Amino acid sequence: MARAKTEAERSRKTLDEIVRFTLALPDVVESTSYGKPALKRGDKLIFSLRDADTLSMVCSFEERAALLAAHPRTFFINDHYLNWPAVVVRLLDADPKVLRAAVTAAWERAGSKTRRRRPAARPRARPR
Repeated sequence: MARAKTEAERSRKTLDEIVRFTLALPDVVESTSYGKPALKRGDKLIFSLRDADTLSMVCSFEERAALLAAHPRTFFINDHYLNWPAVVVRLLDADPKVLRAAVTAAWERAGSKTRRRRPAARPRARPR
């Protein structure tokens, strides 16, 4: 495969790779979020495309703080995301291994609440 040369080509290559990786995870579907292309696990958002260069990815506030501290060129937030458990990803600067790990964590989180189900109601015994 030819090496991507322009920033737009490199961003697109990173996007294509992470979409392919995410779609290979169980229960992931293509969808939309606020009119933007998105990948979800069931009905839970994993990430959405903000524009050609950035993704918005769901994460806990603790994970976000760790990502921002460890990879400030790749992950950032703006005022819109300040009070939301999400982080913005610069595709151009993303290390594929770090991005796959972050997406895997978002995928796991998206499945955790859908997996918790109430136990089936037990039928009541009839009085005799």
